[in-house]
Amino acid sequence: MGRYITTTGTAGSVTRVNAGSNYNALINDRILCTAGGQTITLPVYTSCIDGDTVQIIDAAGNSGSSNITVARNGANIQNLAQDLTINVNNACVTLCYSVALGWTILK
Repeated sequence: MGRYITTTGTAGSVTRVNAGSNYNALINDRILCTAGGQTITLPVYTSCIDGDTVQIIDAAGNSGSSNITVARNGANIQNLAQDLTINVNNACVTLCYSVALGWTILK
């Protein structure tokens, strides 16, 4: 079973506030993006286990006009060898890692 984020931020999750600069995510980070136009790089897949998560929140509502890029760092995202673009204001994206599939978006 993977390491996971809870609504209270327990179970070893780390909350990071991103002040508008690029950021290298850690396993179980909850990243509050306070500006658009930045890149969040996912943890390297070799350090992940099934069920690990990363959550990215457009806290300032800027990603519609100034996209947030989620760099895949070697693993697929949604079965694609492409970075993810967050381009909807106030979006909240939670990605879950699977050894078989790479990063998938939780719905």
